[in-house]
Amino acid sequence: MFEMIGVIVKKELRRLFTDRRLIFTTLILPPVMLVVLYGIIGLGASSMISDVEEHKSVIYTVNAPDEILDMLKGSETLLNEIEFDEIESVKEQIKNGTADVLLEFDPKFHDKVTNYKSMEMPFLNTYHNPSEDYSSSAYYIVSSLLNQYENILLGERMGSMAYANVFEIDGSNPDPTVVDDKKASGKFLSMLLPMMITIFLFAGAMSLGPDSIAGEKERGTMSTLLMTPVSREVIAFGKVISLGILAFLSALSSFIGIIVALPLLAGSLGGEMGIDIGNYVNYSILDYIMILLILLSMEGIFVGLISVASVIAKNVKEAGTYLMPIYFVVMIAAFSNMYSTQTPEMLEYAIPVYGSILALKSVLNFEMPAIGLLANIVVSVLVTVGLVSLIKVLFEKENVMFNQ
Repeated sequence: MFEMIGVIVKKELRRLFTDRRLIFTTLILPPVMLVVLYGIIGLGASSMISDVEEHKSVIYTVNAPDEILDMLKGSETLLNEIEFDEIESVKEQIKNGTADVLLEFDPKFHDKVTNYKSMEMPFLNTYHNPSEDYSSSAYYIVSSLLNQYENILLGERMGSMAYANVFEIDGSNPDPTVVDDKKASGKFLSMLLPMMITIFLFAGAMSLGPDSIAGEKERGTMSTLLMTPVSREVIAFGKVISLGILAFLSALSSFIGIIVALPLLAGSLGGEMGIDIGNYVNYSILDYIMILLILLSMEGIFVGLISVASVIAKNVKEAGTYLMPIYFVVMIAAFSNMYSTQTPEMLEYAIPVYGSILALKSVLNFEMPAIGLLANIVVSVLVTVGLVSLIKVLFEKENVMFNQ
């Protein structure tokens, strides 16, 4: 039995490794696409950040006091003083992205802030466009300057600037951040990698599975194979094992592509988050073993689902139709875990596929409980065994295997 399973596995592997186009699309193209894609995203993000930093904010003011004008001029902004009847025109420019911020001061702003005991509080209206990066950046600059100006006024009212500040935040603290760099970097990786690995793992199996079973049924070669003295149980096991090996190789190539491509994002996204992702977290051998076990157990479910759909289908196109809803559910499970911040319950690890993604995230984030890992692997193996048993039953049905 095992010898015949080995023969079928070798046949399927030979089919891949002797087909140059299949090797290229399955093992070479995915990591290359990832590197190119992440490279473009990284360059684009860096370019966008640099562009915002180098941009000179375009700020318009109405009735601004001299002190405010002096502060704005010192911030290297493009300052424009306008009249009240021009406000609507400038607001339209802010909406269109050609202007950044408009400050409308009370006509008696200076008199009211200096004679605050006898006069009412002056108004100050600000206008900016949060959907524009330039405008948001300029608004941050303006808000900081207005806070400084307010402290100056409070200091004048109280007789000293020292009275304007009740306490000082981190003034004598050279290093206010207390962070575990290892865990911070792991958190970043745990947000991205589980989602990507899961999708590529399923996509890799889906690109190979339908042709391995449904494709042979469509071409008529499956009928010939079923007529041989080899038991259908052996054929089913051989198909599933070979598909699992091919799917894992496809996922491994994509995983390598992700590892190579991530540094291209590190300089831009990582820097913005205050994390040096370029210096990769040193995961232990045990962590890699846990990741491998999770991937293998989750792959077993994927291969089982894809094989079932391929066995039921009459041709490759029909198999693809059956698999799309499953792919959609897998994507939902992958994305739902991406931004999750809550500590998972132990029972969540026992949910097929979802629990595997959760387990991957926990391992990468250095928070994987042993019981959770065990529950996830045991459930995944049981589901895989159930799917393989179903495949075995389907292989015994004449109307299914001969498209009757």
